[in-house]
Amino acid sequence: MTNQQSDQRKGYCPVYDMECPSGPEAAAECENRFKSDYNPLTSFRDSDIEHCAIYRMEQKAKDKENSYWDEE
Repeated sequence: MTNQQSDQRKGYCPVYDMECPSGPEAAAECENRFKSDYNPLTSFRDSDIEHCAIYRMEQKAKDKENSYWDEE
């Protein structure tokens, strides 16, 4: 990944391709952890990153579904 591509991804969740709702600093911390010895099966901290990403994706899907119904 080039520096320009990396700069464009700042603030994004390293697990799922979405903007981190906790902000760019939290996303950077997660990305550093993700690039090191990330293992959600053996580390509570890594599991928490995974849980957050899954929860946020579910929320995003619900928001998208709700906005669809609001348009009708």
